[in-house]
Amino acid sequence: MTAPALEPPPFSQAAPLPKLTPEYMDKMYPEYLELIQAQVFFRHGERTPVKMRLRNQQQAWPFCQRANFLHSEFMKAVNRFIPREETMPVPNPHMVGGKDARYTEKTATLKCGLEYEPAKWSVRLEPSHLDNGMVDLSEEKEEKAWDPKACEMGQLSDIGLDTLYRTGAFLRSLYIDKLGFVPSDPEAASANRHNGKLSDWLYIRSTDYSRVIQSTHALLVGMYPGHPRSAWDGDWTAFNSDFLRLFPMHTRMHRHETMHGNFACYNFIKHFIDVTVDVDNRFKWINDVYRQTIDLRSIGQRTKEMLSKPHFGSNYHPIYDELVSLVAHGGKLPDDVSLDLMESLGAAAYYQWTKRIHFQQDQRLGFGRLADDIVQTMAQAAALSDEQLADSSRRPVLGPQTRGDQVLAPGGIREPRKDEVPKVPSLALYGGHDITVGPMSIIMGGQNHHRWLPFASTLTFELFKDRGSRNSSVQEEISDLPRPVTVPRDLKTKGYYVRVRLNDQVLQVPACEVPGKHHPQMGSSMCTLAAFFEHLEPVIATEEQLKKECGTMPVVEN
Repeated sequence: MTAPALEPPPFSQAAPLPKLTPEYMDKMYPEYLELIQAQVFFRHGERTPVKMRLRNQQQAWPFCQRANFLHSEFMKAVNRFIPREETMPVPNPHMVGGKDARYTEKTATLKCGLEYEPAKWSVRLEPSHLDNGMVDLSEEKEEKAWDPKACEMGQLSDIGLDTLYRTGAFLRSLYIDKLGFVPSDPEAASANRHNGKLSDWLYIRSTDYSRVIQSTHALLVGMYPGHPRSAWDGDWTAFNSDFLRLFPMHTRMHRHETMHGNFACYNFIKHFIDVTVDVDNRFKWINDVYRQTIDLRSIGQRTKEMLSKPHFGSNYHPIYDELVSLVAHGGKLPDDVSLDLMESLGAAAYYQWTKRIHFQQDQRLGFGRLADDIVQTMAQAAALSDEQLADSSRRPVLGPQTRGDQVLAPGGIREPRKDEVPKVPSLALYGGHDITVGPMSIIMGGQNHHRWLPFASTLTFELFKDRGSRNSSVQEEISDLPRPVTVPRDLKTKGYYVRVRLNDQVLQVPACEVPGKHHPQMGSSMCTLAAFFEHLEPVIATEEQLKKECGTMPVVEN
């Protein structure tokens, strides 16, 4: 395996991370604040477009040699690998759960999330050319030759692997090297202030998309290079059974997944069905983007056709997605397409996708379940005793926020055994998507980030405890505030604080601006835990409330 690139390429489209200078560390992590827990959500790394729609653009995507190999290792480890030349089965829901691993619960065919991007380890050479000049990289052909570098659509690339490796290296530098917050050796029986198993202090969860699972693997390789020792080749860590034994990765079927919008909720999803440009082109800036795009000599006719049709979520995003994926892999935009226009297309796509997320009811219906995962995990950490903080083996297991978790285990994907249920973590890592990190950042006050979320974006929730060394009584903390129904009323919140960071920027949570609702010395960006709970209280509903508020999906007659 080739060693990862330690510096981003000059054409990188990845999100920025803070520079961990001595001044930054002194400002953000003063001695009187003890870090109790960090929950880190991250978008996957650079990938190929989900679908090729434009004419005469990138004709092949030869950026996936390492990603293909690592994916094949993983699929073999979980007993899901299917050789490319093997005949695809006829869909048959009665075969689900049988001995043939090609049949999956999600669709009774081959399209479970794990097999969504590359179901195999490479694609064939010489794909067919369609009438519109695009390349259909998904078609199965009969050629005998293989190109191990070729990517399928929506697949994490080698560039994306390297980006998430660097994200993991950042987390190592921050939470291990500088703060000593989590152990430096994940294979040691005990390290620093932790004892017991790795799952006593580290929780790892990913959506079931291949590009996210591989991004999570790459992040862990960057955070813990050389581990497990048995899987290390000197440059990279294999994604095999030994890796899965050391790092228990959890995933979920879609019906339990909270890191997507709740698209099973009709009163939420109805706003994203059959979106048209007419509604949003009433804004001059979006109409200007529309006019500039359809007037392009190179792709104007094709984009005009695309923008004339209703689309799910956004009409502009498919165009932006293909162009930004091209740039992110060092490709050249058409001569008449500027980077500024590409970013404007991203801004229009961002507006269409997220305009409903600014409404509290849509926050509640679409992402309240995810907000509740965060809140419950944080509340359990705030309830830990000093003894439990010092010895993670004595902590309680995580609560109902892990419902639906399955373990990506050697030999298969299964429910966790009793001894595998994770305990309240010091560090939780969540591999997700732009529609995970973006909406949650808006809910937390990121109102001014009017651009499409970059690859490898991170949203970090840090819980601190003020040990009272100074200035803890400068202002009276307001603690008797509303809190989500899932947070125990007897949980003591005084002295606990929360900070939310999107990439390299700290977010200002609106509820925390009032004196008494933030740390007196750190300022309004450091919420009291009570104010943080107050901010999310209207966003979080009970299952019964959510079922009632979501309404019923209408029956579509054929």
